[in-house]
Amino acid sequence: ICKKCGYKQTCSNCSFYLTFHKYSNKAVCHHCSFEKGLEKKCSFDGSCEFLMYGPGVEKIFDEVKGIFPNKEIKIFSSDYLKSKEKTNKIFKEIKTNKINILIGTQMISKGFNFPKLNCIVVIDADFSGRGYDLRTTEKNIQLYHQLSGRAGRFSSESLIIYQTLSPENIILNELIKNNPDEILKNELISRKKNFLPPFSRLIAIIISANSQSLSSEGATEIKKHLKKINGLEVMGPVDSPLLKIKNKYRSRLLIRFEEKSLKQKLVSKLLNTLKISKKIKLTVDVDPVNFG
Repeated sequence: ICKKCGYKQTCSNCSFYLTFHKYSNKAVCHHCSFEKGLEKKCSFDGSCEFLMYGPGVEKIFDEVKGIFPNKEIKIFSSDYLKSKEKTNKIFKEIKTNKINILIGTQMISKGFNFPKLNCIVVIDADFSGRGYDLRTTEKNIQLYHQLSGRAGRFSSESLIIYQTLSPENIILNELIKNNPDEILKNELISRKKNFLPPFSRLIAIIISANSQSLSSEGATEIKKHLKKINGLEVMGPVDSPLLKIKNKYRSRLLIRFEEKSLKQKLVSKLLNTLKISKKIKLTVDVDPVNFG
């Protein structure tokens, strides 16, 4: 964001802000891979002066380097491990204990063996799911156990620190107590109360088109036909939280039905018989992982 005029770098193809990659000195869209330089004429005066907000690995690296100037600090992310040579080099340095602090994305928790690692700090830990991820609780439990494995496999004196804007969050506090069974029990009670999987089945339908009105109209028309099937609850259409991706606007329908009723074939048969305009595209997601 420009600190003078407030301009934000956004993707021309998607409804998302761009992420600055210091390594390539470019702003990048993480959905369609669009790239652009940072140079822009400011509406106030001269060129825009951009401030980078959000805890990216490169920004954290700069801050940590300022606090611990004498420590050997490396970044562990896909941008920095593109070649086999660089990957082998950093693994060798980790194994021989030449790196004091490793700053990485979530990929750092995925099955790598770091014997000397005994302290993990999770920056900007978010336990909310942002309103459209049904499996947030499961994923957080999984991530916590992965991190526990990284930090405590070879050392009894290990520590995991969560830095978060929601320290009062129930899931986080149960995780800290190492009480996953209690979390899962409460999650099942909540899902049963709200008629969510595994007590129901869900099918998400994404309708994408070149314009928002065309996408919404297509979704409304498809909903009329879906309502002909008995025992289906058809919710929507609504704008997708990820509204625009690769120049396509996206509307969503969410179908819910009883867990034991086999409605997938009926839905599939109906959709296959519809004469759908070539101007819209349907994507059907049975048992959706998230609602983005």
